[in-house]
Amino acid sequence: MIRLPSVFAAVFALTLPALAATEPPPIPPVMQAWMAAQKDIGSIKVAFQQTRTTPALKEPVTASGRFWRMADGRFRLELGQPAATILVFDKETVRLKESAETPWQTLKPDDSRVRMWMKFLSGREMDAGSLTNNFTLRITQQEKSFVTVAMIPRPLLIKKYLRQLDMQIEPGGRRLLGFRVVQGDGSTLLLNFGPPEKVAGDLTPLFQPQ
Repeated sequence: MIRLPSVFAAVFALTLPALAATEPPPIPPVMQAWMAAQKDIGSIKVAFQQTRTTPALKEPVTASGRFWRMADGRFRLELGQPAATILVFDKETVRLKESAETPWQTLKPDDSRVRMWMKFLSGREMDAGSLTNNFTLRITQQEKSFVTVAMIPRPLLIKKYLRQLDMQIEPGGRRLLGFRVVQGDGSTLLLNFGPPEKVAGDLTPLFQPQ
């Protein structure tokens, strides 16, 4: 069964309050460019592949998914083919269906299960101050087709649960190619994103429980 918390781990630490720092480390230019590009990207659909490993698993577990993110803040996330887990936000209400057999749940936007998606998918600006106060960012790999930015947690509280985040970004910040999480117990979560597709027209049915 695919569970949404396995994806939530990817960016949960980005929602933590900013901690005091005398001189926050700089954000690498490629990441600054990517963050800026998100403001004007418009309405998009993106497919992704999730690969999860844990010390208890002999083989990695993979699953495919996709999400829609509208310029007006609405989003829909699906995991599984056919979709088993669905998260929908229509600008007013957050609804979650955790499996094909369970009913829809209505959640508050600050619920821990959806808080990070409210930032990541609703189009809200990433908090640069919180990012640099909670993480040390540095480029660890630079190739023709991608740049990898490692995010090392600074507060001890984060380090207990999270060792490192890696963002793989196209040069110039054009798109996010991959996101990797190394958790405190050695588990890893890798999200590989396909190219964003522009969407238009009446997509209202996507943001209604079905």
